Amino acid sequence: MKIFYTRDKVASRDFLCKVLQEYYGIDRPQFERGAHGKPRLSTGTPCFNVTHSGGLTAVAVSKREVGLDLQLRKERDYSALIKRLTPAEREEDFFRVWTAKEAYVKYLGSSLAEEYPSLRFHGGVLYRNGEHTGVSLFFRETADYVLCLCTASPCAVVELKEISLL
Repeated sequence: MKIFYTRDKVASRDFLCKVLQEYYGIDRPQFERGAHGKPRLSTGTPCFNVTHSGGLTAVAVSKREVGLDLQLRKERDYSALIKRLTPAEREEDFFRVWTAKEAYVKYLGSSLAEEYPSLRFHGGVLYRNGEHTGVSLFFRETADYVLCLCTASPCAVVELKEISLL
């Protein structure tokens, strides 16, 4: 599994196309959208997911469905969001909770409004309607960012590769 990221100011689609061209030999990718608008290649594979926050844009590319979320740790008023968390979730790092839920929703190709009420995160595990979702969550954290990758099964190796477009 590879996650490519850039600090360059670039449109997400342009970055995705560059990754697909340079690393997967797809010169002019054709995209379509799933039922809830999740973009995918018309050919079906490879699967991908794109996220951006702060000054980073990231793309995960996989043979199977994948969800990816990235959040910049920055000070702002999260009180409205925190009110939606369970008492157990409030004991967790807010950004881990949020990126796990977002990555899962993106993995499903669904909408956060539709899925959020049924999701709970506790102890590094994501639950939907009280049952373990069965997905694997991979976190990469720095002082500034939290990244969460959601896949159907654990990834033996998650490679992060920085790319400069300049």
